[in-house]
Order: sequence, then C-alpha cells, then structure tokens
Amino acid sequence: MPEDPTHLSDQKERIFRQMQREADRIEKEREERSRQGLPLDQQQQLKGGETSAIQTAYTFRWGDLFKSAAFGGCIGAITGSVFGFMDSMRLAGQSEVLKNASNMAKGKYMMEGTTRSATLFGVFFSGFHVVKYGLRVTVDPGDYSEIGLAGAISLGALMSKPNFRPAMPYASMLIIMDSVHLLMRDFGGE
Repeated sequence: MPEDPTHLSDQKERIFRQMQREADRIEKEREERSRQGLPLDQQQQLKGGETSAIQTAYTFRWGDLFKSAAFGGCIGAITGSVFGFMDSMRLAGQSEVLKNASNMAKGKYMMEGTTRSATLFGVFFSGFHVVKYGLRVTVDPGDYSEIGLAGAISLGALMSKPNFRPAMPYASMLIIMDSVHLLMRDFGGE
C-alpha cells in the first residue's frame, strides 16, 4: 500500500532536522576537543573572540542565515505583491481621481502599490526569519517559542512605524501560516 506523499515529506523534513542537529553537535565536540590544551586567548581567537554562556544544538552558519532570509523575503514578497495588487485595485476603483484617469495612470498606480507592498512584506518576513534563526542559534527556545518571540519582535518593529500599521493583519497572517506549517508538521498525519 503506497504511503501518503505529504507524510513522507514530513518524515524527510524531521529526519533532515535531526541530522542537522547531530552534525552541529559533532562539530561542536570537534571544536571543543581541538581547543583543549590551548591557552585561553588562543581559544577565544579560534572562537572569534566571543564567549557564550548558553550552549545550543545549533551552530551559526552564514549560509543558513542567508537561506532563512531569502526564504522569508521570497514568501513575503509574493504574498505582499498579491495583497498590494488587490488593495491597489480596490483603491483605484474607489478613487474619484483615478476613475477619470487613463488606463496607463491606473496601471502605474497599481504597480506602485504592488511594488511597495511586496517590498514591505518581503523585508518584514525576511526579518522575521532572520530573528527566528538568531533565536535558534543563540538560545534555542524551541520551535513554538521561536515563532512567538520572533513574531513579537517583528510585529513590534512593524508597529513602530505608523505608516506600516495597516499591514499588521497581513503580517500576522504570515506568522500564523508559519505556525500552522509547524503544527501540521508536528501533529499532522501521525
């Protein structure tokens, strides 16, 4: 009997995360073994001069940070462009000035709104994923706490600018979608 492909995908994702944690743990053990016997100043030079009181199962990698930022930026930009286009269409239909304008002017207005919204949501969701990755590497509070803390920080940054406050429901929806994905991965199909 063939297995459900979504279940296989979830299993592969879980196995990949476990393998990544194991590889990070082994790498940290190797670093610790290589530092044994070295003076403290040389240990700090090997470590980059930083000392941390908290040890996590993850090590920082620029490639992983870039992947997180790129993923958030792509998903945010796609979502933002869709919502920006819908909002621009709605506003163009309601505006008395644009009702009398040429189709070219309406198109320009809609493209500006789409671009503005795509940029805003791309930067927002990219920042959310960067904060989430930073939390995982520094304190590793767990998947659900990562989303909660990164969401609070990201939404707080969005809320600080009055011009961006109308985007709060859409931004919250992006974070909720990330949470639902996590819930479905952990509890769905088992």
